[in-house]
Amino acid sequence: MADIIGWIGSIAFAVCGIPQAWQCYTKKTAQGISPLFIALWLLGEVCYIISVFMKFGWVHWMMFNYFSNFLAIAVIVYYLRKDLKSSQ
Repeated sequence: MADIIGWIGSIAFAVCGIPQAWQCYTKKTAQGISPLFIALWLLGEVCYIISVFMKFGWVHWMMFNYFSNFLAIAVIVYYLRKDLKSSQ
């Protein structure tokens, strides 16, 4: 039962960034997204990945969450940087 709950939570966290990344992709802008939020989100993901890796290695179901969030963060950061360059 704990594994099922863990999978549900991992999937929910894994997909929560996708709508924002998709919006940035379709609108070609990250306007309105706080860079501090993204920085803290990225820091949290890096810390969690290091922690899970140290405890379980790369083969762990939680890595699905972290790698999908990294993808969402990468898309959002791309558009944040694009917006920053175009505003200068």
